[in-house]
Amino acid sequence: MNNISPAPALSFRSSGADEGRRRLNTWQAIRADVLARIRSGEWAPGALIPTEQALSVEMGCARATVNRALRELADSGIIQRRRKVGTRVSATTSRRTVLSLPVIRDEVEALGARYGYQMTDWVSCLPSAAAMRALQVDGAQMLVLIKSRYLADDRPHCCEAIWLNPQALDLPDLRDFHDEPPQEWLARTLPVTQSRFSILAEGATGSCAVNLGITPGTPVMVIERVNTLGGLPVSFTRQFYPPMHRLVLGE
Repeated sequence: MNNISPAPALSFRSSGADEGRRRLNTWQAIRADVLARIRSGEWAPGALIPTEQALSVEMGCARATVNRALRELADSGIIQRRRKVGTRVSATTSRRTVLSLPVIRDEVEALGARYGYQMTDWVSCLPSAAAMRALQVDGAQMLVLIKSRYLADDRPHCCEAIWLNPQALDLPDLRDFHDEPPQEWLARTLPVTQSRFSILAEGATGSCAVNLGITPGTPVMVIERVNTLGGLPVSFTRQFYPPMHRLVLGE
């Protein structure tokens, strides 16, 4: 009996084209894989993507893991999920308005005030938790963070922190942003669209409080914007406005 060779272990991996596909055991890895297929054009805007069950078999993971990854992408507007219909890549081209991103220069000049802009800091760094969610990147991906403040008649009007994904954007020399705000550069050079717009309140901290000339902890209005290019998020902006600022939305 000692001469009997053990039976080979059974493998449930499929052969053929999927042989080289690695097992994706985390929702972050699945999200990255789906994003890569959308970015490459394998899954075009408006196209149905495979079902959760099909993806779980292909990627060698639980269906719940696929569900989590797709839910994150749906929350960011990259895909659209409909019961009894399936999951589609968002067809953003049908509702894109080129060069229509709001820029703070227009806000200030609409007030009849003299516009001013100062870039206060820039750094290449790991993303914050909010930037990870907004840009659908993992915690190990380096992003560019640019901080600025805007003036109206030499008084603080707004301070801004914008995260840019250098893997999705062909960025200029970052020193160029001393003269032109990142949001204006995006609006001028790329067919980006604003896909998410949120308004919240929080206490001013750190450089934001300094740049607005207010006491730390003072409640300020915060506007968060996510801009997309070809349906994929490329920038995440947080803009902080001092107390008594009034937001007016035109028709």
